[in-house]
Amino acid sequence: MLEAVLGTRAKVRMLRALATAGHPLTRHELARAARSGMRSTYEQVEELLALGVIREVDGPRTRVELDPEFPLHDGLRGLLLSEGDLLGTAGDILAAVDRICGDGYYIGAFTAARARITPVDYDPPFYVVNVLEAGWARLCPRLRALGRLDNVRVGEDGTDGTGDVTLVLARCSKIPPDAARTQVQGADVWLCSAERGIVECLARKTPFSDYGAYLALLQNRVDGVLDVKRLCNLAQEENVLPRLLAVTAALDRAAGKTLFGLGKINARGEKWAVNEKEIQNAVNTVMG
Repeated sequence: MLEAVLGTRAKVRMLRALATAGHPLTRHELARAARSGMRSTYEQVEELLALGVIREVDGPRTRVELDPEFPLHDGLRGLLLSEGDLLGTAGDILAAVDRICGDGYYIGAFTAARARITPVDYDPPFYVVNVLEAGWARLCPRLRALGRLDNVRVGEDGTDGTGDVTLVLARCSKIPPDAARTQVQGADVWLCSAERGIVECLARKTPFSDYGAYLALLQNRVDGVLDVKRLCNLAQEENVLPRLLAVTAALDRAAGKTLFGLGKINARGEKWAVNEKEIQNAVNTVMG
């Protein structure tokens, strides 16, 4: 019986919508609440009616509701309402990542780049999970399973869409020495340094925009929490020092003063394109 009742994600979403609403819904209202197509909604409703889980309520327009006479009504309704609190927030999902991966991962990119600041703009729900190559084959299927939740998307090198929380999986050969236990969205996770996070964004290993990378770099500098020497060393290790020089020089020009003063862009650095429009947007956002 339970397999028939809860056999598809569409059924679960519809039953949850009815339990949450607390009053009868038309099929159109149910389709919107459950984010389901009309054809699928009609098919699933007919199955649930046949099983006795829901019933039709007469009125100007026919509506459906959970049938209080269904033997499992109270338990099912309680489960549907409480289930919404499980793995429902970004903190819950990150805690699940930490539980799954243990010490075999770290979170980097923009999440790390903003760890010491309060972002003034651009706060996407993307989390880049760098998984050790040695544990990739074992851990990634478990992480991808989180993508079965309605509010989570999981992908590699970007995703087809975004959810309330999006996990981008990336391989890494080792855990960096600057990774430390830090709270992100209320969950204890392994997080790399802000400098490494900025470099990962500049290296374009992530789905974050140029604007996001420029903004994080500039705000960390203006707030006085950026270790410029460490930043340059990490950029050198990742072979993106020319791009860092190009970006910081552009930020200095747009701000009209020396914020970084890292020197002129060398010939090798000329190949790195800088989005001048987003450079100016970042300066306007941070410096008014």
